[in-house]
Amino acid sequence: MQQHHKLAAEITYLDPDKARFFVDAFEDLNLELAEDQTYSRVRVKRAFPLSCDDCFIVVQDRQGKEIGSLARLDALDRDSRQAVEDELERAYFTPRIQRIAKVSVTNRVPRWEVETDRGPRAFEIYSSHRNSDVRLLGGGRVIVQDADGNRYEIPDYRRLEPASRALVEEML
Repeated sequence: MQQHHKLAAEITYLDPDKARFFVDAFEDLNLELAEDQTYSRVRVKRAFPLSCDDCFIVVQDRQGKEIGSLARLDALDRDSRQAVEDELERAYFTPRIQRIAKVSVTNRVPRWEVETDRGPRAFEIYSSHRNSDVRLLGGGRVIVQDADGNRYEIPDYRRLEPASRALVEEML
């Protein structure tokens, strides 16, 4: 239990009321703190990208040194939050599957043909027997990882149309 407290003491949390994120003319994300400190070209990373994509956001300077962490994105002002969300979207490109047109299997390798919020996609996953390629998270959320390491998200597979839902359930 003491280790937990020690670890928590080592995390520097940024005060969302004193942090302002903005994008400059070069489309780089910058951080301005209330103490008149400005960090240019900051990086943002999700500490828990699968289980909590809008909390525990790590902010690093351009050399990769940690500046601090944000406990929750929704605590930021609207413009800062949008700037951080846009940067995270670029860093964690994750198309959302809206419909599964077809899953075919050749030599035990499933090939998915899907419609996403970014247009049609086709990809293969390693095997229908590897649970890590199609993962059910809380609330019906499903993450599919293709053979190239790209991730696709189904926000709630239970809301898919029946044919798509049945294909997902076969893979879970």
